Amino acid sequence: MSNDLGIDRSGNGNNWTVNNIAFADQVVDSPTNNFATHNVLYEPLGTYSEGNLKWIGPGAWAWSPSTIALPLTGKWYFETMLVNNGRNANDTYGSMGVMRTSTVRAPDSWSGIRADALLMTDGYLGYNFSTTDSFTGTENKSAGDILSCAIDRDNNTYNFRLNNSSIWSGTLASSTTEGLNFVVISHSASYGGTMITNYGQDSSFAGSKTAQGNQDGNDIGDFYYTPPTGFLALCTKNLPDVAVTPSEHFNTVLWTGDGSTKSITGVGFQPDLVWGKNRAEAWNHTWFDAVRGTGKLLQSNLTNAETTNDVWGYLSAFNSDGFTLTAGSSGIDQVNDNSDAYVAWNWKANGSGSANTAGSINSTVSVNTDAGFSIIKYHGTGANATVGHGLSKAPELVICKDREAANGWGVGQFLLSNTQALYLDLTIAYDTNNYWNSTSPSSTVISLGVSGATNANNEMIAYAFHSVDGYSKVGSYVANSSTDGTFIYTGFRPAFILVKSSTESRNWHIMDTTRNPHNVANHVLYANRNNAEYSDNDYTDVDFLSNGFKLRNNDTAMNNNGQTHIYIAFAETPFKYSNAR
Repeated sequence: MSNDLGIDRSGNGNNWTVNNIAFADQVVDSPTNNFATHNVLYEPLGTYSEGNLKWIGPGAWAWSPSTIALPLTGKWYFETMLVNNGRNANDTYGSMGVMRTSTVRAPDSWSGIRADALLMTDGYLGYNFSTTDSFTGTENKSAGDILSCAIDRDNNTYNFRLNNSSIWSGTLASSTTEGLNFVVISHSASYGGTMITNYGQDSSFAGSKTAQGNQDGNDIGDFYYTPPTGFLALCTKNLPDVAVTPSEHFNTVLWTGDGSTKSITGVGFQPDLVWGKNRAEAWNHTWFDAVRGTGKLLQSNLTNAETTNDVWGYLSAFNSDGFTLTAGSSGIDQVNDNSDAYVAWNWKANGSGSANTAGSINSTVSVNTDAGFSIIKYHGTGANATVGHGLSKAPELVICKDREAANGWGVGQFLLSNTQALYLDLTIAYDTNNYWNSTSPSSTVISLGVSGATNANNEMIAYAFHSVDGYSKVGSYVANSSTDGTFIYTGFRPAFILVKSSTESRNWHIMDTTRNPHNVANHVLYANRNNAEYSDNDYTDVDFLSNGFKLRNNDTAMNNNGQTHIYIAFAETPFKYSNAR
């Protein structure tokens, strides 16, 4: 195999001359199968080399996550070689394990690390999400030692090994893993240790060891030790197939208005929720859905009640590949004004819906269980109640609107709170009121309090979402006020993101790859404002990446240091098949 380096296998004899490259620099990555590496897009601390497999810690609390998160299912194996710890060339306090993707951030304390991770560390201790477990280990592991980890996501079991001897194993509580991905981490204590990780591409650890060539359960990879039976390398070829094709459930379309009745095509399916906006002028947002019916308009930047066949233009038909817009009787057309640029974001549910009696309030529900999206029509009671949502698991984000009165758009993000809400029509931070009866949604119902934003004694509409691996992600991040901003892992290349600070008074930012086909993306619309599309390199820079998105400015609206932001993202391409932009 050593002769392979630089050799042209096409038969044309265009061989490369090897210069300053060793055989150990050749790994088994290929254009069709990429292995995980350390991810320098997370707030990078320390120094990376050897194709981002070698990491020198910064001499402070730090960890280095992987580019691929552990999938929600399957069995996974990875290895890390300890080089030194910066304090003593013969000892190391380096650690390794996994951490929740939802809470990866710059480390603030040792207790903060433990709370977010399953971590085998120095001494005789492992930390299972703050729970301290003892294991038989070596307090000062030696330089050259290899730590390995096997995690079974199907059974939530784990096994850590030191030089292939098992030293710590157990079972993860379902409460720590429900709906969560993990990223693999290497951890350096305050001494600035050096670690080389092997996700299956290099068992020589950058030439430090003699390569062993052991493969995983799919005959893929190059490990120093043989992975346990059925365990796999963390690489794109091993990632599970996605349950949904993103473009069949969400899509963005653009058009130029002509001031008349117009059919918009190119959606790729018959949409059941169409959210539109004039990009060129200060016109209101337009929301139409198949459950309320054609012609019935709501506007996310206003508290206004629903209007029917609006005199300023409306959606008159949901079609197999899009929708039809009809000009308003006023001669002023908010949905198709002549020569104006427009955008619409489209979601697939299941038509006009069917009866649901799961809650104390009966509802009509149009549900797409594969894509984790439902539209729920119900008559509120003004008293604590529940309403069925039709999904196969609990919603993580719900948007509610009173159709008959001027109540705001109540938004719940239940991964953070079931006692608070944001308003899609306002900039305010989390507000505490009886929105959700202090109860998170279940797999069958959404709990409603007495707030008019979620449960007025009127006709109501709600849009419910939960994350679907490879297609959608509901989550949060903590900003850092840096031009090398926070990286948010979604597990796919996003097509659309909606972002709002939950802790400060800020706008709701909407960005998508149709209006922003190239990085850096900076074309933004605001869900709570009627403003025309805004673009400014100083305020809204975002990179859409193969596995998430990264903030590229220090503007306070999306990246104010220490502030928590919620988001929902939908995929352009699952990570298994995505390319970098």
